[in-house]
Amino acid sequence: MEEFTVSKITALTLQQRQELLHLFVDADFVLPDEGSDWLDSAIRGSLLAAGVFTASGELIGFARALGDGVSDCYIQDVTIRRDFRQLGLGSKLMDFMLTALAEQNIDWVGLIATPGKADFYRQLGFEVLENHTPMILKRSSVQQ
Repeated sequence: MEEFTVSKITALTLQQRQELLHLFVDADFVLPDEGSDWLDSAIRGSLLAAGVFTASGELIGFARALGDGVSDCYIQDVTIRRDFRQLGLGSKLMDFMLTALAEQNIDWVGLIATPGKADFYRQLGFEVLENHTPMILKRSSVQQ
């Protein structure tokens, strides 16, 4: 069986930027024509970013946390490349994220599960935030 590593990402190589864009497109997080230049800023602006890498160094999984660096954060953009799913890599990635956040004394971690993924997060200890409604404001809907 192939070996995989999970490690913190602080900067992307050109190859990793392309691999991350493909992960985001595959997960329906972005459209293919959005390009990849913005990904470097997203990594720099994250409290924590981590990747799952094959033995040859290929980026096949990703997650990041946004937060204040003191107490609260939100995990987002969690994805594993489709042909590597069902191998436990998502759990391995989330364990890495949650351990690293705990080491920073982050004691409140939220996320919004994509459709069909709530059970995955429940197995990691996440609970539905009762009496709260996830909401979004999209720029395209804001009056200019």
